[in-house]
Amino acid sequence: MGIPGTIVCVDCGGTCHRSPLGAPETGWRVGDVVTYRCRECADVWYVELDAEDVEADDGVARTPPPSDPGP
Repeated sequence: MGIPGTIVCVDCGGTCHRSPLGAPETGWRVGDVVTYRCRECADVWYVELDAEDVEADDGVARTPPPSDPGP
């Protein structure tokens, strides 16, 4: 399915639009959080992307770089 530009609001059934509408310069990555705001009730929804979302959008699953465990 990829990363849709709109989703249905869980609270009111209105249309939520992705913000920003375009993909990041480096492309979508697993673990990225996509923000949607409802046009009807103004609620904000945060959707975390998984490998399936990213692969469906452009065919390539990019995992985030490993975090530095520190000393």
